[in-house]
Amino acid sequence: MYNLILVQALAELAYSIALADGELQEGEREAFFELMETEFKDESWWGKNRFKLLEHNVSPNIEHSYRFAMFAIQTNRSEFDAILKEKFLKIITKVANSVNGLDPGEKELIERFKNDIKDI
Repeated sequence: MYNLILVQALAELAYSIALADGELQEGEREAFFELMETEFKDESWWGKNRFKLLEHNVSPNIEHSYRFAMFAIQTNRSEFDAILKEKFLKIITKVANSVNGLDPGEKELIERFKNDIKDI
């Protein structure tokens, strides 16, 4: 079983990266939902619901979502193991690449994330 907060942090992170090119696109949303099903199975709804909430109700800016994700990861670092790191990177990279390839803003956020989790 995965940590609910970390799965929601992944949604925040994917959402912020999807916005990095200026707007959330349908292909990015679809990619996130499909990847969540594949990687998190029955627990995917935690992330999918968070993503929907961000999209429809909260609409935070990129930096706010990114900082929330990093706070959640830092707070739950004992459960943020190598397997989860790999899943996070896989999902955010595939979401970013899902529409028109990797945009410079998306690439920058992914690199920032890689750097930020290096010592966790």
